[in-house]
Amino acid sequence: MELIVILGIVVVIYVVLLFFDGFFKSCMHYPYDAFLRGTGLTVKFLRLQWHTVALNRSIVKWSTKYPKILDCSFNIGVYFSLLLMPFAVVMIVISSFHTSSHRSSTRVTAPGVVGAGSDTHPDRRTVEIDLLVPGLNLPINEIGYYIAALAINSVVHELGHGLAAVLEDVQIKGFGIHVLLIIPMAYTQLDSDQLNTLKVWKKLRVMCAGIWHNLILGLIAYLLFIATPVLFSALYRTSDAVIVTSLKDKSPLAGARGLEHGDIIKSINSCNIHHEESWFGCLLQTIHSPPAYCVSTDFVHLNDESVPMSHKNDGLIECCDSDNTASSCFEYMIDANEDDVALPQHMCLNIRKTIENSFGYCQNNGQCSEGHCFKPSINNFTTIMQIRRESKQDVIYIGHPGDITRTVTVSRFVPKTRLFAPRFADSIQLLLKYVTVFALGLAFINVMPCYGFDGQHIVNTLLTDGSIQQRIPQKSKRDMISLAVNVVGTLFVFILLIKVFWLSLHRVLSSV
Repeated sequence: MELIVILGIVVVIYVVLLFFDGFFKSCMHYPYDAFLRGTGLTVKFLRLQWHTVALNRSIVKWSTKYPKILDCSFNIGVYFSLLLMPFAVVMIVISSFHTSSHRSSTRVTAPGVVGAGSDTHPDRRTVEIDLLVPGLNLPINEIGYYIAALAINSVVHELGHGLAAVLEDVQIKGFGIHVLLIIPMAYTQLDSDQLNTLKVWKKLRVMCAGIWHNLILGLIAYLLFIATPVLFSALYRTSDAVIVTSLKDKSPLAGARGLEHGDIIKSINSCNIHHEESWFGCLLQTIHSPPAYCVSTDFVHLNDESVPMSHKNDGLIECCDSDNTASSCFEYMIDANEDDVALPQHMCLNIRKTIENSFGYCQNNGQCSEGHCFKPSINNFTTIMQIRRESKQDVIYIGHPGDITRTVTVSRFVPKTRLFAPRFADSIQLLLKYVTVFALGLAFINVMPCYGFDGQHIVNTLLTDGSIQQRIPQKSKRDMISLAVNVVGTLFVFILLIKVFWLSLHRVLSSV
């Protein structure tokens, strides 16, 4: 719904721009026309275009500054692109017909909305394509990063074509950016006559340069992404805790004795937290390994509030009064080799007092150096979480870890000074993540032999190679092969887009 509202506002803005564009062209034709020519702007329905020749000289200067390095780089780019093409074709063909209900969350997006992800199954490992749309399966509040990453990747892609073209003495006529609704797409306008007169290898260098630049950008962005904690270590603590950056109003942990914005969390139960991954790992551990506590015999005798035992509908034993919400029934984890101790099998103890007066965590009585092991008698969907905060009292929450993951957002970047908030480093790392994912996806989808993509021109160029001409001398046959390859590639891409869009829409509607 939020995406529809945003798109509606964008459409209204386009309509207003189109209205004033027509108004100024009719009432202030010459001044407005001069303004458009000077800025290179063009307003069309649901599309803005900016075109300039100001970058031509800069691109020429960049390409002639390090010609040997770029020459070697573009040669490598051709090999990588030709190796990537069959992999992309096979992957898209398989993904078009393969359906799986178990998919990992790893995705690689192509320009706009297409992504690739791996699907892990106990007996097989497959690769699939996914459709990433803000508001559907991406957070709508990250749409700015989405657009920025697309713009960066598109500009780098087209600069690759431009630099390679200059090295091959192909004239650059201009550089620009289209904004289709909210999707930015850069372009480089080359002299097609000069481009078509190039030899096969030189032409391939120009055609594959954009794909190669996206691969390089993806590698650089990924290295920066994983190095972000080290790069920001002077400003943030990045490996010994996490900090609460947001807390939803309806969160069960909100309140006077709950979490607050800016809380620094060190551990959950016996699990130490170092970053976001360990935060989620510790939450998951509370379900897989429910906590039990080492408590002294004297504490049990002084604080036992047991009432006659009864059995709940779920099979659990209840030994606390139904009105006593602060206490829980604890089970004494008797060790078979232990001497008989005058303690009942079940007793009602105050949860907070028991945790605060315990000597540590345990799974059986043999693990307690002091006291005896007592385990809360709660159902499998509920657990006790002791959230340790830095310089604050522990938060004790009884519930499901999913309540925390849905309503609490944390960051590994704990500021060393108030001048830098966690959001600064988180924003940079999130942008690098989007740039990495989109760079790989853009390279992947562009190498496909599909109309409108670089793969179409690569296939056409390969069929003009001398060895191919000797085997297939008739130009009409080569053109027919090129047409067939590109049509089949376009058909599979179209089928895949329909499939992943339908599956993404079905997942969203199912979750409503």
